[in-house]
Parts: sequence; C-alpha cells; structure tokens
Amino acid sequence: MKKIITIFCMAVMPLFMNSVFAQDTIVGWSFPSTSADSIADVGITLNATRYLSCQYGTYGKPSYYSIPSNYTTNGSLGSPDKCAQATGWAGAADSAYWMVKFKTTGYGTLTLFSKQQAGGSNPGPRDFKVQYKLPGSTSPWIDLTGGTITCANNWTSGVVNGLSLPSTCDNQSSQISIRWLLASNLDINGNALLSTGISKLDDIYIIGSPTSGISVPDVETYISVFPNPSNGNFTIKNNGEISKLSIYDIVGKCVYVNENIIGSKTDFSNFEKGVYLVQITTKDSDVFTQKLIVE
Repeated sequence: MKKIITIFCMAVMPLFMNSVFAQDTIVGWSFPSTSADSIADVGITLNATRYLSCQYGTYGKPSYYSIPSNYTTNGSLGSPDKCAQATGWAGAADSAYWMVKFKTTGYGTLTLFSKQQAGGSNPGPRDFKVQYKLPGSTSPWIDLTGGTITCANNWTSGVVNGLSLPSTCDNQSSQISIRWLLASNLDINGNALLSTGISKLDDIYIIGSPTSGISVPDVETYISVFPNPSNGNFTIKNNGEISKLSIYDIVGKCVYVNENIIGSKTDFSNFEKGVYLVQITTKDSDVFTQKLIVE
C-alpha cells in the first residue's frame, strides 16, 4: 500500500498544471510504471487509499457490475509511463463510467485535470461527460459545466484542463464522487461502438487551496529544500532516513534518481533553469515532495 503523508506539489504533473503550484494536490493518479494500479499515487493523507474504478449501472441495483481495468499499456508520457485501460463500452451510453472518490477536508477552490484516449486499432468511445456527486446515497449526479469530452486516438483531444468544481464540494469530510460518463454509443470514427473498443484514462488530479481558518499540515514539517530558489546547489533537510531521491521536470520526466543517498548536500548546477519537483522516499515508504526553482 502506498503511504503518502502530505504533498506540496507532486511529481509527474502535466505541463498545463504549471499555474497551480500555489495549490495542493488533493488526490491524483498518474499510473507510474513502478506503481501502475488503481490506488492514488499522490494526495493528502485522507486520500492515500482512494482508488479509480470502472463501472456499469448503479451500485446495489441488479444491473450493476464492475468493468475490468488494466494498467499495462503506455500512458500519456509514453513508455514506461502507464495508464488505466478498459473495454466493454458497447451500448453502454449513460450507464458506463470511470469514477474516483475523495475527501476535501480543509480545501476549497477545487479544480479537476484528466486525459483520455480512445484506442486506434480498437476504436474506443468518443463521447464522455464529467459529473460530480455530493456525499449521501440520495445525492444526484450533476453535470459539471464545461465537462463535455470528445476523445480521439491521442492524449490531447480528451483533456480536462482545470475544470472547476462547485463550492458545495469544498471542505467535505465525506467522499465526493467524480465520474467520466459515457455519453454516446459511437466510437472515435462515428461508428457504432464495439465491445472491443478501448478507453484509456491518465493524469487525473484534483487540486485545491487550503480553506481559511482550517489547519492544514505544512509540508515543511516533513521536508525542506534550501536555498530555494537555487542555482542548482541545494540541501535537503528531512525528519526521516532517506532511501530514495527523485527529481522531475515540469512535464513529469524523471531527470535524476538516487537510491543510495549519502548525506544531504546535492549539487545539480548543470540543470537547466526552471521548475523541478524534488521527491523523497524514506525507508518507511513515506513520500514527500517539494517544488524547487533553479535560477
């Protein structure tokens, strides 16, 4: 099980998230090759065990069933990055969907990011719409404004880029639900969707800002990187014993990894200027991440 303590701004975020570094990742799924599964890869402690599912129908109803998913195909960043993939969408308009659930305690001003692709050799579903559901079994599913998605055989057409969640989703101690609902029975070529049609989902992030008056854990309780901004020569201070250090650039590419950390002084003066994400894993499998600016 992944153990994620707190996140300032997590690695492997897509380029379009450059503008939200002042916010926190509430929960996210990036399906890295080292941990390609349904469990969240980043997020606040409350959401460390949240998972992605693929379903048909309404839970508890006779027609309900789970659609099998796999995490073996290449994701939006290409090999070795992975994504979630599922078939079985034929004739399932308004019934089949991808779904995540999460808590937003202490956070507001929430936005959603995701990427979808529909298989080329096995043309997948073209049309989706994003909906949200507040806690409670009787709460209805509501369409998100601007949540219409048209997929293609690429990772650029089916992008959700900073879709705002309503304020009713703020500071919820019970689970909020988001789903990507199949909106038609057509594939990406405009033909009838077959049972072999492939839908892929990747880079799901829910971002939010701390809510005024509510105590939110400070990432610097666990990790600090200084000086920051830096010329590439910086020091890492960590409360626990570091077992792995990874550094990612702004598009999510791992530019450095060290699993044999000796000391905490780090020299990356050969790095290009820009924003990086420093990720530390302790021997207890805790994961801490902080932004680093190289000038």
